[in-house]
Amino acid sequence: MKESIILILIVFINNVTVEFITLDGVWKGTILCDQFSNEKCEELDFHAVVPGGAYTDLVSAHIIPNNFVAMNDIKNRWVGNQTIMYTKNFTATSSFINSPTIALVFHGLDTFATIFLNGHKVGEASNMFLKYIFHVKQYIKTGKNTLKVVFYSAVKIADDLYKNQSLQYIVPPKCVPKEYNGECHVNHIRKMQASFSWDWGPAFPSMGIWKNVELISTSEILVTEITTDIYKKDSMWEIIITTFFELPPNEENSTVMCNISPTLYIDNSSYIQNFTDIILQTKNRYATASTILYVHTESVDRWWPNGYGKQNLYTLKVTITTVTKKIDKHIRIGFRTVELVQEPLEKGLSFYFRVNGIPIFAKGSNFIPASIFPELAAKYHVIRHLLLSAKEAHMNMLRVWGGGMYESDLFYDLADELGIMIWQDFMFACSMYPTSETFLNSVKEEVTQNVRRLKIHPSIVLWAGNNENEAALYGDWYGTGSAHVYKDDYIKLYVNLIKKEVEKLDPTRPFVVSSPSNGLYTEKYNFTGKNPYSNLYGDVHYYNYIKNGWDINQYPRSRFVSEYGFQSMPSIYTMLTAIESLDNLRVDSSFMNHRQHLPFGTGFMKFLISKNFVIPTTNNKIRDFADFIYLSQINQAVSVKIETESYRQARSDLNALGEGFTMGALYWQLNDVWQAPSWSSIEYGGRWKMLHYYAIEFFAPIIVTSHLSQANELSIYIVSDKLYEVDNCSVKLSIYNWNSTIPVHVLTLDNIKIEPNKATLVTKIWLNEFLEKMNCGALVDAKKFCIIQLTLEDNNALQIAPINYVYPTALKDINIPLANVTVKINVNYLPGKLSNYPDYEIELITNNIALFVWLELESIHGRFSENGFHMFEQKKHVKFHAYEATTPEMLLKDIKVTTLSDIYNPNRVTNWE
Repeated sequence: MKESIILILIVFINNVTVEFITLDGVWKGTILCDQFSNEKCEELDFHAVVPGGAYTDLVSAHIIPNNFVAMNDIKNRWVGNQTIMYTKNFTATSSFINSPTIALVFHGLDTFATIFLNGHKVGEASNMFLKYIFHVKQYIKTGKNTLKVVFYSAVKIADDLYKNQSLQYIVPPKCVPKEYNGECHVNHIRKMQASFSWDWGPAFPSMGIWKNVELISTSEILVTEITTDIYKKDSMWEIIITTFFELPPNEENSTVMCNISPTLYIDNSSYIQNFTDIILQTKNRYATASTILYVHTESVDRWWPNGYGKQNLYTLKVTITTVTKKIDKHIRIGFRTVELVQEPLEKGLSFYFRVNGIPIFAKGSNFIPASIFPELAAKYHVIRHLLLSAKEAHMNMLRVWGGGMYESDLFYDLADELGIMIWQDFMFACSMYPTSETFLNSVKEEVTQNVRRLKIHPSIVLWAGNNENEAALYGDWYGTGSAHVYKDDYIKLYVNLIKKEVEKLDPTRPFVVSSPSNGLYTEKYNFTGKNPYSNLYGDVHYYNYIKNGWDINQYPRSRFVSEYGFQSMPSIYTMLTAIESLDNLRVDSSFMNHRQHLPFGTGFMKFLISKNFVIPTTNNKIRDFADFIYLSQINQAVSVKIETESYRQARSDLNALGEGFTMGALYWQLNDVWQAPSWSSIEYGGRWKMLHYYAIEFFAPIIVTSHLSQANELSIYIVSDKLYEVDNCSVKLSIYNWNSTIPVHVLTLDNIKIEPNKATLVTKIWLNEFLEKMNCGALVDAKKFCIIQLTLEDNNALQIAPINYVYPTALKDINIPLANVTVKINVNYLPGKLSNYPDYEIELITNNIALFVWLELESIHGRFSENGFHMFEQKKHVKFHAYEATTPEMLLKDIKVTTLSDIYNPNRVTNWE
């Protein structure tokens, strides 16, 4: 292999030379023979890239097939059982190696590795979530150097650790459900838990150098991190800036004179600065130094969550000067206060976020890694698309889920810019975990490094110790609920270690031990032993695949709902990228069964769809598959919509049981890692499902929404997140007979005041009697013949909330009118709002009421201003926001329109005939 080109960055500061060698780029990969095997083998070389990983490298080298096609996740599984070496040759100059300190920095190694420089072992790695720094001055030489990183199978090591620790007691689960097609014992290692599979994703037990690598040559000290703690004290902001240093091994007990000068840039012409002389007393090669800036509150603007104000960010430059060295570090900070308010109510405690003194209803979703391959999880266009999609749907919070990874700096930078608050889990999920000294020490370093790295971001508003592990104990998921050893381990790991360390490292943010949990109340019973799903405390996760998702009465009135959702199928165009033959495009094909990881998941989908629709069957299996996809996305979108609206309705009052004051709704899940059934609202590849279009509406700042009780009492609510009241508004109830686009009656409720940051009950109606009066039919049958449209207008008759609907009965009981919807693309396109490409106006015309009008493009990338909507008017205009160059002719050729009546039309001609 030819020696690759190395980038050497030389910085001249005050006549002192500091050199950086980036070791990213081309490496040589080698699959090594198993030294314990008696079988003959030949080592296999391949072209590798850093940052990267074995699976992606081997696909690029055409050694294994595309990981996401067919059942290749199983076919390629052998990769995770190998020992693989990565090799890099680089050149170092004499000036580079003559510096007192030369540090080899790996920002991410996945997961078990030994590092060699010029044949010398310089260190080992065993935690994917750590940055590793090795001092290598004694091993580096002038001229050509060879760096080798040998990775060992995480699958085999996890199995070995399980077997060794089970001599004392088993740390479950022993393995994942068989439907996951996964690997076992990932809870014994500090690696992305989902890389061994999950109910929404495949097992790819990755290995590789998944983040950047660099060599740093310095004359004195190494700056490893700069953090800030920001406090509001009366009329001032206090910024405590802490710098962390590391010295080479031969400088363990020295002192270093150091000047630290932070400069906060207010605007282009003004700044605030401070100078502090410090003597660094090093201990065990590590030192810290802190300095303070005071900023008047009127000098800077606050950072606000999306929907509440601007995301004001300021550059903070920290200059570190020693006798021989000067370094400038730049970070961005925001000024805001955050509280997790848990105050006594009539029963239980509240649980909500107060930012800058304002109670915030958290609207959003749960974020899983953007890729199952860690090295691909920080791609700019992918992360930006996902977070922008969240912002466009009025989300103000994402929960970074505990089975994935601590996300990239890019992720949190964009969250800062877009006003997306981050609920940050630590990386523990749905398992018991060991508490050996080695394991706990690794976790302690993991917590320390990641809190220090991330705490500068104003978007992060909460640390959470784990995902569902308290629930697993309480619910006895693994037969551990009654055994004290597992409760003791839980306390050791999450309370005595993580909670203690986080509260010491970051006193500016709240911490909860688990999700779901009873929040502050958990301390009363030592964090285990009571129901973490209580509606009177903390947060809950709620899933129910037996009850009708369209029945609003099933949903809990919890304080905060941090997970909930329903599965759906991704678009047929997304599935086409994963199949080997069209025969795979059947709901019950072996391929689809392989992709469905939730036990009985497809059965649950069919059951829930059947609550409201008849699932059509024809002689054309692909058409049936496309229709099933469409119905699954309708069911998911409407179910999550109704559930979310129930939580928003409950934000301002308590029922007789003391339940309510709900102040958060984070549905599961935002994104996908492959083409498969899942709970996501955005498919692998970035295509929006119907759910995400619906999220734009059910998360809108102001909504008009209904609650139909089991006794058929219809309550109408207005929910507003606005911080000001709106007077003289009108709610209109337009009652339509299914056979006409002209309403049979319009009931207008005038002089309504929309109160700020509150849910307000507008009226209550006995639905059966009301529909009978509206000439919808006799009392018993009236619900079958009409539907109600809700609109909210201001005093200028302008619509100020999304149109909403009341479905008096299941749509399967309705004779759905046959609608013919035609499409026209207007040539006079509009300036683009979401990209550099123009927005196109699409004109839709129908001859009848059309339900769930779904617009889909096969190959042109972009999104619509709305989708999955009803047409109760004969003409409707929708914008298409193009993400790439296109023309009206291309759009018209590519667009496909589906309505609910289409799938029951025996004469329909589809693309799948």
